[in-house]
Amino acid sequence: MGIRGLLKRLEVKPTDDEFESIETSRWGNKDVYPIPHDKRTYGWLAFYAYWGTCGISLSSWTIGSSLIGIGLTAGQACAVVVIGCIIASLSAYLNGAPGAIHHLGYGTLARAAFGLWGSYFVVMLNVFQSFIFYGTQMYFGGMAFVIILNSIFPSFLALPNTLPDNAGITTPQLIGFVLFIILYFPVIYFIPPHVVQRYLIANLVVSSATLLGIMGWAVHANGGAGDLVAPAIKVPPSQIGFLMVQGITSIAGTYTGGSDRVSDWTRYARSRHAPTLAQLTALPLTVTLVALIGIITTSATAQMFGEVQWNPVIMLQSIQQSYYTAACRAGTFFAGLGLLSVTVFINYTQNCVSSGMDVAMLVPRWVSRRRGSIIFSILGVLANPWRFLTQASTFITVLSSFGVFLSPAASILVVDFWIVRKCKWNIPDLYSPGGIYWFYNGLNWRAFTAYILGMVWALPGFVMAVGGPIVSDSWYHLFQV
Repeated sequence: MGIRGLLKRLEVKPTDDEFESIETSRWGNKDVYPIPHDKRTYGWLAFYAYWGTCGISLSSWTIGSSLIGIGLTAGQACAVVVIGCIIASLSAYLNGAPGAIHHLGYGTLARAAFGLWGSYFVVMLNVFQSFIFYGTQMYFGGMAFVIILNSIFPSFLALPNTLPDNAGITTPQLIGFVLFIILYFPVIYFIPPHVVQRYLIANLVVSSATLLGIMGWAVHANGGAGDLVAPAIKVPPSQIGFLMVQGITSIAGTYTGGSDRVSDWTRYARSRHAPTLAQLTALPLTVTLVALIGIITTSATAQMFGEVQWNPVIMLQSIQQSYYTAACRAGTFFAGLGLLSVTVFINYTQNCVSSGMDVAMLVPRWVSRRRGSIIFSILGVLANPWRFLTQASTFITVLSSFGVFLSPAASILVVDFWIVRKCKWNIPDLYSPGGIYWFYNGLNWRAFTAYILGMVWALPGFVMAVGGPIVSDSWYHLFQV
């Protein structure tokens, strides 16, 4: 068999559904065309489970650390979280409409605005961001496995590290990471998006019980909630307003990363309005509650242990080192299972499978959603993702500031769909070179001009933040917000 024959055999095959007559092509396959009726399975509860999975996560738990770290009180931090999540929820509604109306995903939204070739730029921005966060979640999943193994095997708790310091990971953590891979790969391979909602609903119950249980134990063991973690630094009252605005934009940016691409999931909706209520209410509710739980738990454990630890995974490992009783082993075992569930499904919905859908948009002739997810996952493992958490501060600043590049693109997609297109698409042209979305050689120069004009104002402050020349305070503050 020659190379041409091999490539032909590797092409994504059409499925036995209403779109069977549409062959796989350079611009589309069964995972890129509109979702068929039998896979439109998401009702209102499924979308609450989706957004609850996003909100009830380790990121939400630790979000108080960043806000208290810049000088806000616990009350101010909660207010910032609510407002930031309301903004992210509005973004979710606006970005989710194409999926609910046309049953098409994020990549086609980018094609309509930037052109068939121009959409590659927008899609790759999101894939790169997801790649980094996928790796960190994989690392946290491995640490959750360490908690479980510590609780079962006393010998594992005492297992020495045999790896060099420059490895960036210990022997127990590497074992936990490998076990997480063994668990995770079958999940993304055998559970398609149109049936995952039943697992998301179960995860919502498990994750809620886990985080509430950790908080309840900490408050009970400490005899109270502590001082609710006073602000890390004292700031003049005149700066509080700016810090709150900075915090609001930071929260909004954190959660609009998922809302930008939510049409990948709303396309599975049973009806036009099935996602609406969850999109508008779930994030403010869950993120605020989990952030408050994180603040209370950290406050209580800080009073107990004399140090502030915002990461619950590391906190539980410290508890095992200090209180290795039968009750501690049982409690941390179930807490580890809950955190493992949280990590598996937050990575499934927000990073891995979404990016698999995006990769399928890039090479639809040979890459399906499942193949894209596997490719993305394998590359994420080969990148040694634990190093993402041990890199220089400049690298971390680049990642946390990536919204500078994503936000203008997201704004253009929303304006194009709602105002320019008035929610209407010529769907066949989304897959046709020479159609109305071809623009000039597959690129919409107007969209790219708008993108540059929306992004360039934050670049001086961004360059300074990553170690470049010092700029004026006004330029840096513009970057911060």
